[in-house]
Amino acid sequence: MMKAMRRPARRRVGRQMMGPQGGFTLLEVIVTIVIAAIMGVFFVQFVGTSVIHSADPVYRLQNLSGTTHIMEYMTADYKRLAATQSNFLAIFKDYVGYGYMTAKPTGYEGYSYYGSYQIVYNDYIKFVSGAEQPETDPANQRILKVTIRGGDQVVTALFTR
Repeated sequence: MMKAMRRPARRRVGRQMMGPQGGFTLLEVIVTIVIAAIMGVFFVQFVGTSVIHSADPVYRLQNLSGTTHIMEYMTADYKRLAATQSNFLAIFKDYVGYGYMTAKPTGYEGYSYYGSYQIVYNDYIKFVSGAEQPETDPANQRILKVTIRGGDQVVTALFTR
């Protein structure tokens, strides 16, 4: 006689029969993804802003360096004119006034080209009781104030007779 073959018992697929399962529900996964996305957005904004503005100090230093070099070139011309010309301060004032132009007006063709800058102030001053005032009397024009701007940097120097 043949032994009766026994069929294996079927397991139910439901939770009741399978026992406790490890894992997450769909709702838990979606909530986790949403929270991670929100945190990612904040992180990218924070890091992105830092990276974008990290070059600002270098840019400012380059502008200041360029503007300082232009003022150094002006100072070299001032010293050369002071040693060779009697009315060197008036000549130097014109040098500064035309020093940013590559094409000079007639009569100023030999003047130095210092570079690209804007003139903020280029005139004679005097100090009265410690306060700066414009000097209008040609006989007393002894201090020339030169302020130039290169980019967002401003440099000022006083030149005297």
